[in-house]
Amino acid sequence: MNKNCRRIWLEGTRLLDAGLVKGTALHRQMYDDGTMRLSTHRTHDGDKRHTVAGKGDRPILDLCGKWVTAFIGDHTHFTVEVRTHDGDAVALYITPATI
Repeated sequence: MNKNCRRIWLEGTRLLDAGLVKGTALHRQMYDDGTMRLSTHRTHDGDKRHTVAGKGDRPILDLCGKWVTAFIGDHTHFTVEVRTHDGDAVALYITPATI
């Protein structure tokens, strides 16, 4: 939690393995099925943009705010699936989950 808002925090090897390093721009797109896509490929002019932070061997993706609280809802966790699309673009598909 950050200022009473939920947080999605990804770091390290998982991001490196996907080719996501410090400074990588990711564009957010929300789907009606409750999935969020963060992609290196910009798909719409209105996409929200997030940037990978951190250091060389420890990139960090920190998503927080009221929008994350609304996205996660009553779920306790989230799942992340890494996919490549459009040739070399990388996308993270994040879905709320309860474990």
